[in-house]
Amino acid sequence: MAQSMTNLANVALRIYDKVVHEQVFKKNVLFQNILSNVAHKQGATSKYLSVHYGRNVGFAAGTETVTLPIAGNQQYNQATIAMKYMFQTITVTDVALQASKRSKELLVNVLESEYNGAKNDMQRQMSRMGYADGSGVICRVNAASPATTLILDTPMVGKNPTDYLEVNMWCNFDSDPASVTSAAYEKITAILSNTSVTVVSVSGIADDDYVFLAHNVASGDASVSDQGTVEMVGLKALIDDSSNVSTLENIDRDTYIWWKSYVNDNSGTTRSLTENLLQTTYLEAKKKGDPKYALTSFDVFSAYGQLLATDRRYTQEMTIGGGFTGVKFNDIALVADYDCPYTEVYFIDPSTISIEDLAPMSFLNEDGAILDRNQTTPAWNATLRYYANLAISAPNKNAALRDIVQ
Repeated sequence: MAQSMTNLANVALRIYDKVVHEQVFKKNVLFQNILSNVAHKQGATSKYLSVHYGRNVGFAAGTETVTLPIAGNQQYNQATIAMKYMFQTITVTDVALQASKRSKELLVNVLESEYNGAKNDMQRQMSRMGYADGSGVICRVNAASPATTLILDTPMVGKNPTDYLEVNMWCNFDSDPASVTSAAYEKITAILSNTSVTVVSVSGIADDDYVFLAHNVASGDASVSDQGTVEMVGLKALIDDSSNVSTLENIDRDTYIWWKSYVNDNSGTTRSLTENLLQTTYLEAKKKGDPKYALTSFDVFSAYGQLLATDRRYTQEMTIGGGFTGVKFNDIALVADYDCPYTEVYFIDPSTISIEDLAPMSFLNEDGAILDRNQTTPAWNATLRYYANLAISAPNKNAALRDIVQ
């Protein structure tokens, strides 16, 4: 039989492309701007912000013999920022670890790839949380009689629910967005579209159930489920008028109205973007704050561009942190962010928003070793940790525009 290339391929030297072509989304505006604005406040497992909200009311004007007013005093309160505990775990078999050190055939250093990937993945989750309300909700189920192919809607952030889900990811399903238990606990087996996935079983899943990522899952243990309380709060909570979150950082917004942001909404009914809506919301933030940019979705960003084109007006580009560009609106940058809720605009005074943490994002290594040998298999484990929460010191210096359709 003649020698063939098919046969020779088994002994041929293979030429590998050393560049790993990234398919995982990492670009986000919020993390590069607000979330990198770290400000350490006093406190340990919780941080505390002192806020000045009231002035001395002991004033009077009158004649030279006027009865002096009762003395007043400055009014203060204290906001409490509870730390949230986030972990990203990796495991590498010893065979893969040794092979990546010795073999030219492997495309990447396995350990380095896993380390860097874990950091990027945690930052990706933080960017999602940065726009959410802290409940951990990803989206909702939209199916009167759920089948193993689930239709999803009402994303908490972004536009497509499945942008925040992965194959083999475990999810919790519950009728209560603030639940600390789970009605159902299932694994995603396939992602079919922007709004649909398949799961192993729909037992316990109902129409309008909230979908959460399954935190603290070990070996498929469905008994550990604490969604509703474990994630960082984001702009839906921080820049809010109590519609989403009534008590923020232990301060009741209905009691202390100065802890509310101005929110221009339409009770959930979407409306077309107008310059007046943008201008009104911007000016409310400008009254007390100093907004430096506005963050929005690509849909609303496109709607603004169409608004300019209709009136035959053009505006220059502006750049913010991380090299992101936006279009000019009232001398600030209107910037599109992948994770921003697709019907919303946030006018941001960055001096009021920070991420409070206990330590920099890092791998557990108090014993001097990042890698920990698995006790039952020839593998090595590592855990990336970050203990932090997003905080705001003056919600009324920021504003939100909601219920906008492209």
